[in-house]
Amino acid sequence: MKQTWRVSLVGRVFGILVLVVSGIVASAIIASGLDLASKVVPVVLLCGLAAVVYVNALRPSITLASSELVIRNRFRTYRIGLDTIARVDAGYHGIGVQTKHGQVVHGWAVQKSNLARWLGRHTRADLVVEAIEKEMKVGVERGDVRQAAGPTARRSM
Repeated sequence: MKQTWRVSLVGRVFGILVLVVSGIVASAIIASGLDLASKVVPVVLLCGLAAVVYVNALRPSITLASSELVIRNRFRTYRIGLDTIARVDAGYHGIGVQTKHGQVVHGWAVQKSNLARWLGRHTRADLVVEAIEKEMKVGVERGDVRQAAGPTARRSM
């Protein structure tokens, strides 16, 4: 079963609104009677704003498939086999995945606030961690995923 988690609905709606407003304002600036030199800087700034919003609010995702975890961050996509994952943790920087080789990758799409951590609240990020761990366990039972070298610990990274 394939599952994908993205930035929260509020974050995506805000991102889309910023993109739409930026497009409308850029179009209005281009259509205005200003000379070319007066149009370039504001349009370039609006395009930069749109790019920043896209890579932070609309691009990040975490996809869990039966044999791999695909983490798509701002500029890079990571494909991690479930059999190479040593531990998974939800934190402020996102879903932290540590491989058996020591590499740590953070999926920025889903994060757990420090306040939620301090208060011991169960959040959406915890649900993502549980789904990943469950798929790892199912993979081990099916034989698709080899058992990790040590116990899977949910520690802060």
